[in-house]
Amino acid sequence: MRCKTQNLYHKFYESFHKSYKACHESLNSWLKLPLVCVALITSQVSAGGFIPDKYATSTLNSLGVGTEFLHSLQSNVLLQSASTDTRWVRFVDQFDSSYEFIPIIRSMIAQSGIPQEFLFLAMAESGFSSRAYSKKRAVGIWQFMPYTAKDLGLVINDYVDERRDPIKSTRAAIKYLQFLYNSTGQWYLAAMAYNCGLGRLKKAIERAQSSELEVLLDEQAKYLPAETRQYIRTILSMSLAFSNAPKMQALDREYLLNRGAFDTLAQVQVKGGTLLASIAAAAGMSLEDIKKYNRHFTYNFLPQSSKEYAIYIPYDKLAYFKQNFDPNALPTSKFVFHKVKQGESLASIAKKYGISVQELKLSNNFSSKQVIFANQKLVIPLLVPQKIAQN
Repeated sequence: MRCKTQNLYHKFYESFHKSYKACHESLNSWLKLPLVCVALITSQVSAGGFIPDKYATSTLNSLGVGTEFLHSLQSNVLLQSASTDTRWVRFVDQFDSSYEFIPIIRSMIAQSGIPQEFLFLAMAESGFSSRAYSKKRAVGIWQFMPYTAKDLGLVINDYVDERRDPIKSTRAAIKYLQFLYNSTGQWYLAAMAYNCGLGRLKKAIERAQSSELEVLLDEQAKYLPAETRQYIRTILSMSLAFSNAPKMQALDREYLLNRGAFDTLAQVQVKGGTLLASIAAAAGMSLEDIKKYNRHFTYNFLPQSSKEYAIYIPYDKLAYFKQNFDPNALPTSKFVFHKVKQGESLASIAKKYGISVQELKLSNNFSSKQVIFANQKLVIPLLVPQKIAQN
């Protein structure tokens, strides 16, 4: 049994290696930012050298990194341009725009026992965007490839992609990070393995004959890929920079320092086949707003089945939703797929099924000027006869 499990995880982490190579384009944009952030660390510089504060020491130690590594980060910062403030504001804006997810992710990380600094691993991967998508099909906040996601228990099909589910994908990422830690014995090694793959990291350690951070990050020897050498710096730099209370106060963003003290999203179970528009109306929200919290659904309805699905709504809408939503109501529509034939248009397809073009566009998340093409798969909403809906 143990041998079988090891083989499964071997396939598992090698798939992760391919996954994060595929995310190179999306990751690079974030790797250019974080070293600049270290200039904002709440530490002191004296004639005797760089003196880290308690938070900086705690941050480094939580990942198994010694405080001497702070000197390395600081020396890199001194090479940066004068655009520090501009980049810092962009970083904080990105963090702020993800307010609906961050408290829950932070809470899940804390409860799992992994370092809070891994919150910034998600920042490095996707900017906390559940819509993040790479050319090689890595998706979501944690940028999972399809094979790896399914191996971790996430569902991907025509109707739902749980890589975009902030809760379930975070649970999967935590599971994998714990596995990497158990395999390497250090959180900083787990972070680097998350980026380049466990097999690639082990080869680097073997070449370097050391697992020490400073040795593995040697720019001359290049034991690890360039993006991985920068990766741990990315996570540490973001975490350190975000402790800068005076800078936050200057930007009127001091409230972000305490974010995570409370949850902002509620999770409710809703029957399959329910329209997102019905859920939105019951919560007193627009369809676009409810979709913002539920990017894991491909269409504007929950998959048709007797199964219930997790729906996320803001906590301040929960009481209103419970008052107005009937959990026992049956859907008044069902959905079928239509494969577009050569020469068909939205108008001709809508006419064929007795629905409006607007209903067809809404069901398929189409824009006002959407163009369809042959062999494209469309979802068609059909009205359920009233007598059936009441049974």
